Amino acid sequence: MKKSDFKKFFGGLSAIVFIFLISLFAAGCARSKAPGAGAKSKVSSGTITISGSTMLYPLNSVWAVEYHKLRPNVTVSVAGTGSGFGISNAADGNITIGASDAYLTKAFKKRYPDLVNVPVALDDAQVIYNIPGIPNSVNLKMTPKLVADIYLGKIANWDNPAFKKLNPRYNFPNLHIFVVHRADASGTTFDFTSLLTDTSKMWANKVGRSLSPDWPVGSGYLGSDAVVAAVKSTSGGIGYVGLGWVMEYHLASAAMLNKAGNYVVGSVKTIAAAANSALKQGNFPADFDKSIVWNVSAKNAYPDSNFEFWMIMKKQSNPATAGIIKDLVNWALGPGQAVRYTVKTGFAPLPKSVMGNVKKLLAEVR
Repeated sequence: MKKSDFKKFFGGLSAIVFIFLISLFAAGCARSKAPGAGAKSKVSSGTITISGSTMLYPLNSVWAVEYHKLRPNVTVSVAGTGSGFGISNAADGNITIGASDAYLTKAFKKRYPDLVNVPVALDDAQVIYNIPGIPNSVNLKMTPKLVADIYLGKIANWDNPAFKKLNPRYNFPNLHIFVVHRADASGTTFDFTSLLTDTSKMWANKVGRSLSPDWPVGSGYLGSDAVVAAVKSTSGGIGYVGLGWVMEYHLASAAMLNKAGNYVVGSVKTIAAAANSALKQGNFPADFDKSIVWNVSAKNAYPDSNFEFWMIMKKQSNPATAGIIKDLVNWALGPGQAVRYTVKTGFAPLPKSVMGNVKKLLAEVR
């Protein structure tokens, strides 16, 4: 997909209030060159709503368009409303699929026993910043503990010696650090605070991992797009978003210290390296009830990588809807994993080794 086409989907639009409704195309759209298109539709007509993660929103939007070309009798709408909204509203039956950067933890499973989390891709949570005098092309070295100290309010100025020690080539201004975080229940926050919890005892004791933590300092914004806008427009700003947003807006992002002792920049390759490293540990649960943040050993693993999920009710009241869901998910897990959809929007495809377990999870939807 061309850059200009990609921008049409989500550049400059609020992922929180915007609902991307795919209009029904003419019958000729069924002859699109999309994978599988042109084949006779085997699913009923219907409407699918996908809402939740603003991190996953760009990929969901592209998938919605391509799937509709294959199934013009199905209307697909996509919204970026935050992972917390996606999880709870999928469980309540208000939406068909909830998009989430957070997996179903034991606590979530207890609260939402009828949900199943189906992995669909891989992404990360990256630290972004706006520091006068330092080009956006520079990936400053940072450690998770340093970032935790910023979000705890222990480090409040960019001229703190800790930055110069890690990045001796650059001069840091005497400028207040404007801390930006999500105000909504966010899977990106879940992953970000997972990293801080795993690397900072003070953060673990005072704040911990959460979709919506009690932030010690900073200003909250609704959605990844609002976080990007706040950091870009504020000298001294710092925040966190997924790779797709970094790519789209050419944001400065940190090279983060990983468990192997290397400073790694978030990319499709380093996200995939983290996932493959976690899977090779041999004890990765079949229901994906485990974080891949930080505790992976690969030298080139980005330390804040994560699986992306679609949350789906196991028992669907309408058999036709269940059929559409399975058809859509199977397409996303097959042709939808192609580079032109995943990598082009800042996501790593799922490793082939997990597809068997993913399909078993999908089989729980009836």
